[in-house]
Amino acid sequence: MTVVSARASAAGQLFSGPPRYAPSTPWGPWGALAATLLVFAGQLLGIAVVVAAYYVQHGADQVKEDFDPSVLFSLASPIGIATMIGSQLASILIVWLLAGRQRRRADTLQMNSPSASLATCLMGGLIIVVITGVLEFGFYKVMKENLFADTKFLAEGLSSPCWWATVLMAVVFAPLWEELTFRGFLLSALAQTRLGFWGAALVCNVMWTALHAQYGAAGIASVFTSGLILSWLLWRTGSIRTPIIAHGIANLFAVGFAFLFNPAMHAVPA
Repeated sequence: MTVVSARASAAGQLFSGPPRYAPSTPWGPWGALAATLLVFAGQLLGIAVVVAAYYVQHGADQVKEDFDPSVLFSLASPIGIATMIGSQLASILIVWLLAGRQRRRADTLQMNSPSASLATCLMGGLIIVVITGVLEFGFYKVMKENLFADTKFLAEGLSSPCWWATVLMAVVFAPLWEELTFRGFLLSALAQTRLGFWGAALVCNVMWTALHAQYGAAGIASVFTSGLILSWLLWRTGSIRTPIIAHGIANLFAVGFAFLFNPAMHAVPA
């Protein structure tokens, strides 16, 4: 397939024909909301496992010294990276198990629809990058928002010897657990109610955006807008693969932006 025909095919999947999304899940809306809270609890479970393993290896005194908040949630330290990735993996495992109810995991997580082409996924990711990039630049120009404030933690991780784990966390694990949870598991249940797809997508997007409450105004607006685009990609293609890959591409761009331009890269020792 030539580049031109791949682009045409991707544009066709996203901009023409009927949307392919069709929710199907054994979960009701309230049960799915409660189960999503359990997935959040998986974040704490993952951290607890890392702390317990560290305790066994180093003892209680070392745990008290090393696991203060500044270290526990910093990507510049091996402990911070371990707890972050551990919490992500725990959440992925929990949502995967929950989605297997009545052996309907593929339906619940929108894995049954014919997969969108890689070109479609790439185009979706680029759409997110362009739109959110313009939005954040507008915040920078109008409200004097710091373009680098929300990528400081990434810059810290990229400046450390664990830079490869920071990339893995941001580009692979974060898109996996967030998309499987919100635009896969939870959205499937809510979209079958009177909310319909877009009402359900809005609820899921508000919850997903709340995960990034530590960001500034520009970052919050960017995350919320990204969520709407990711929901649209799922609606058009009917495949969870599309938002997962597009989300990964957008995060890869954020990682690259932090690596190339964030002044924090020069302030944190390697």
